[in-house]
Amino acid sequence: MRLQVSAALIVIALGASNAFAGRLFGDVKVDGKSAPEGMLITVQAAAKSTDKEKGASAPIDSVITDKVGSYKVMVKAEGKCMLKVHLGKLTAVLEVFSYKEPTRYDLIVEEKDGKLTVRRK
Repeated sequence: MRLQVSAALIVIALGASNAFAGRLFGDVKVDGKSAPEGMLITVQAAAKSTDKEKGASAPIDSVITDKVGSYKVMVKAEGKCMLKVHLGKLTAVLEVFSYKEPTRYDLIVEEKDGKLTVRRK
């Protein structure tokens, strides 16, 4: 009996650690087609003004797109984040927000004049 109760408490404790994490997910389109598998997407917490002055770097989470151009990333805290899409040597940045509930961000990535842009669909 004690073993079952202990096991249940461990499962609850492990589940609670993700309770404050937000999930960002969606599909990525590049020039009207699904993003290639393995496209890197990083999410960085937006630096506060005091962090910018100190030169501190916020923690980064990263994922790669799957074979249909989808991504899922867990963000450890709520609030404003910077989502970066990496395509070859080019990078585009989009401001996103992490909430307790999962948030869908379908992305449209376009290359114009040697610059990469990303926007929400």
